Amino acid sequence: MSGANVPLARGWQAVMLESSVTVRIGPPPPPPAGAVIRTIEAVWEAERAMRPRLFNGRIFTADRIEPGAVTGHWTEYKRQLAQIRRPELREVLALRPLAVNGLLCCPEGAVLGRRSADAVYLAGDWQATPAGSIEDRGDDQVDLLDQIGAELHEELGLDAEAISSVEPVAAVEHAGSRIVDLCFLLWTPLSFDVIFGAQRRAGNDEYDALRLVQPDRLDDVLTELGDLLLPSAAILLERWRTAGTR
Repeated sequence: MSGANVPLARGWQAVMLESSVTVRIGPPPPPPAGAVIRTIEAVWEAERAMRPRLFNGRIFTADRIEPGAVTGHWTEYKRQLAQIRRPELREVLALRPLAVNGLLCCPEGAVLGRRSADAVYLAGDWQATPAGSIEDRGDDQVDLLDQIGAELHEELGLDAEAISSVEPVAAVEHAGSRIVDLCFLLWTPLSFDVIFGAQRRAGNDEYDALRLVQPDRLDDVLTELGDLLLPSAAILLERWRTAGTR
């Protein structure tokens, strides 16, 4: 990562973002060797046997991260999954899959989601919601607001119009998997009850529980969740603490 790195829990790192941050698309690197491709395919077939609904779509991986811009290229999801499952592939593939991660801030507080026990990655941990890999949505471009809106709809059953304001905060790189979350504060006038109801009716199964963090309980929640709270959520909650209500 470029810029001033901020160390977080679990060995994760953050770069604080400018309000005008954009994503730039560059060319992909040369394909990996045949033995690496065979390993990727073996991991993919094993995962598909356990989770037939897995889809090998195109995802975006970061090559350079700066406060004002992220530059990267498109690749296959199966390569990211293989890198997670086989740590020895991390140096060979060197993927830094890019994701969006928003902390939904409503009038009563901020919303966290607990990742389902069936999640491929970080099962049972609490994170800011919505979140998800940046995917190819048909136009070969990366529109961060469109990506956030899509995750909001898929995970919480809410339309993008529910968001009244968006504030970029940080690019947070996971240790190990090297996933990079582009983290945002998302402000909505909807109540937590409305959000909770929409997630139950129309959201997917990404989260098995939602939790409202009230401003005067933030320190208690940080202590209670401890290592179960993802560092990306922690840095967003701290930014929310200083941002106040809107």
